[in-house]
Amino acid sequence: MSDAAALADIDGLLSLEAELGRRSLHDYLRGMWPTIEPSTPFQDNWHLGAICEHEQAVLDYQIPKLCICVCPRSGKSITTSVAFPTWAWTRDPSVRFLFSSYSSDLSLEFATTARRVIDSQWYQSRWGVSLAIDQSTKSYYSNTAGGYRISTSVGGSATGKGGDVLVIDDPHNLKLIASDVVRAADLSWFTKVWSSRQNHPRHGRQVVIMQRGHEDDLVSLLLDQGDWTFLKLPTEYIPRQWTSPIGWSDPRTTAGELLHPARVGPTEVETIKRELGPVDYSCQHAQEPLPEIGGMFERGWFEIIPTRDPDPLMRVRFWDAAGSETERSPYTAGVLMAETRDGKFIIEDVRRARLTAAKVDRWMLDTAREDGVGVDIAEEQEPGSAGKSVIASHRTLLAGFSYTGIPASGDKVTRWKPLASQARPALKEAFGKVQLVEGAWNKEFLDEVVANKRSKFKDQLDAAAGALHQLRVAPKPVRQVRAWWG
Repeated sequence: MSDAAALADIDGLLSLEAELGRRSLHDYLRGMWPTIEPSTPFQDNWHLGAICEHEQAVLDYQIPKLCICVCPRSGKSITTSVAFPTWAWTRDPSVRFLFSSYSSDLSLEFATTARRVIDSQWYQSRWGVSLAIDQSTKSYYSNTAGGYRISTSVGGSATGKGGDVLVIDDPHNLKLIASDVVRAADLSWFTKVWSSRQNHPRHGRQVVIMQRGHEDDLVSLLLDQGDWTFLKLPTEYIPRQWTSPIGWSDPRTTAGELLHPARVGPTEVETIKRELGPVDYSCQHAQEPLPEIGGMFERGWFEIIPTRDPDPLMRVRFWDAAGSETERSPYTAGVLMAETRDGKFIIEDVRRARLTAAKVDRWMLDTAREDGVGVDIAEEQEPGSAGKSVIASHRTLLAGFSYTGIPASGDKVTRWKPLASQARPALKEAFGKVQLVEGAWNKEFLDEVVANKRSKFKDQLDAAAGALHQLRVAPKPVRQVRAWWG
């Protein structure tokens, strides 16, 4: 074969690949992958095809408003923030995009990666879209056909320019989403700033892709608006009868079937559940948030502070003790709480473990020595003679410390109400009077408190309520012990 014939064959092959990629975002994604991840094999899966098909339908005006809910690390950002806009320019380079994310750094990172794709030999040899040299920054670059990409952040100004296609990739910072104030600011920005950036309101197109983070997140707002198409891709299949406007339905048929078992199998899912806890797993992976208002408490009420108060009025360590270390047994929990001079209650430390009675004794004594003699110690006294015997034994064990057993009275909800009253923010306040010192225990504690009546275990909540009770009933500086909620 002559060189000219060989070149003609190559040109023909490139033209064929270009046409196939132009016709299918999913095919384009497969071809693009080595450009951005040359050392990592592409792991294709049907859910990536579903995302691609629906975003392609957005560009084709079949779905004007699309919201996709899918778990983290599922390929959603590479597909949506890198492949989708660069592919769209192979079909119509005049399309103008606005992109946003909760983090400006992330938004710029995806914009930079997309630009690297456009500049690559792979892209240029097939489609040849040229970037303009007079408008070329990380946050705003354009091509010679009039299309552009502007990248901003949620809460940002979104510039004075509009877009033909508006894309939000993760609108919420999950570390802050529990705050009513932060969440309200995100939603206000969406309705008052972002939604007004459509170049042609009648023909505008929007994409939101995210994992759920709260029952009152952006998805909830979009559901209320009533004109969005929702593509929900839970990690574990939840059977339902639903077909999208383009005729797509989830190919899974059995409850619990995994989204991408070759990447995240049963063992990995169990690890994720254990690490996230039920509330966050339900949000981020089932795409079905559990109520953050657990009947009494909201996660966002509790401000997390970096350090404890060096000079509080009083400190109490309250124990809710159990006596078994089997896998399904109750926990022993000890909550250290301080009352500050300005009327706040700081939970400084929470300890929780499944231990035998003998190990509980050792743990309580070690903790008392660590806390110091200035910390009062109290413990819930179980009914009957057995409860009295445990308190007597611990009184002897903790000789030299201020220790008291407190008989419980009333039901659990009644005992929790004073804590809920202090935790609930006053009007126009972002947080309540109960604060948490930042620590590894924060998430597990808040998961239980928010779930309260729905939680399998309630030891941390009981201990926190008991600690608050002791701080409120003990006079300062002379402390007297009264019956707990008697």
